[in-house]
Amino acid sequence: MYKFTALKILHEDMKIRKEERAIFPFTYNAKDFSCLFLTDINPMRLYLSTLGNNPIVFEIEIDEKYCAKPYLDDYKKLVEYLEIKYDPNHTFKPIDFFEALNNKIPKMFQRKPNYSDVVMVVSKRRVVEEAYKIYFCGWRNNPTGYNVSDMNIEKTRNAFGDKVAAICKLKNVSSCWTDISSDESLKKINNLYSM
Repeated sequence: MYKFTALKILHEDMKIRKEERAIFPFTYNAKDFSCLFLTDINPMRLYLSTLGNNPIVFEIEIDEKYCAKPYLDDYKKLVEYLEIKYDPNHTFKPIDFFEALNNKIPKMFQRKPNYSDVVMVVSKRRVVEEAYKIYFCGWRNNPTGYNVSDMNIEKTRNAFGDKVAAICKLKNVSSCWTDISSDESLKKINNLYSM
């Protein structure tokens, strides 16, 4: 296991500021990443997204001790993106990348990601219900005999965290989504608590 000591420091600052999600930049080998750190999902997740129209996204699950498995599922994609050439004196390992990342993680919270950006990034790594619909537009109270789907709960979890997903499951409420940004209705998020 690799321990991300800097994530622990960042998370402590996030707790003081009552923030559960953070976004920050990272550069390795002159290649840029946008990093999302989600602490309101268990296990916590760290996403590293390449930039551009067709980003590659890497997901790292972080346990409560800020440890992660010492490998990446898409290691070959990372090596390709970073344009790392063969070196007989040193084999590039995920730990090398993790060390560099750990040294560049900010110690203080800087910015919160937009939930729609989180949904878009997560959909590159996980199966997300109607992944092209990234804008929240309301809640649907499911009638008797119909249950909120597991995929809808997972999309809700990715967008808003474990607590909101648990309320939806308990109350049998589905989150509703659209691909039209002008139909987004963030005012309706708090309506969940009165349903």
